[in-house]
Amino acid sequence: MKAWASVHDEYTFHISVLTLAEYDKGNHNLSRYIAARDALAERFGVRVFSVDDEIVRRRGRISGEVKRASGHAPPVIAALLAATAIEYDLYLVTRDVKDTKPTGVMVFSPWMDDARMFPLSPRTGRRP
Repeated sequence: MKAWASVHDEYTFHISVLTLAEYDKGNHNLSRYIAARDALAERFGVRVFSVDDEIVRRRGRISGEVKRASGHAPPVIAALLAATAIEYDLYLVTRDVKDTKPTGVMVFSPWMDDARMFPLSPRTGRRP
């Protein structure tokens, strides 16, 4: 992951407010994790995506489609992250390929995938 990220301009990366929430999960009482989460939020600043009405509605559509196709809806957080990436025409960079791939989002896992298959535009960080 670090090798892949290091060759791209960090300012082309975004995170979701859900990423910060997941960071808190299970660690909310540990001050060093709170400080790390706050530093991450500050580092990304305006590049932290919120979950708005359109993303929530898209998540509903995605979940319904996946459930009809497979019999199982994807986990809520995975579907919200996928909906966010689709909304902004971005790759979703995650280890959670199993839950996110069925949503139709372009998933990239630097832990498993060949980075050459997922080029980013040097100017925007979006798919060319």
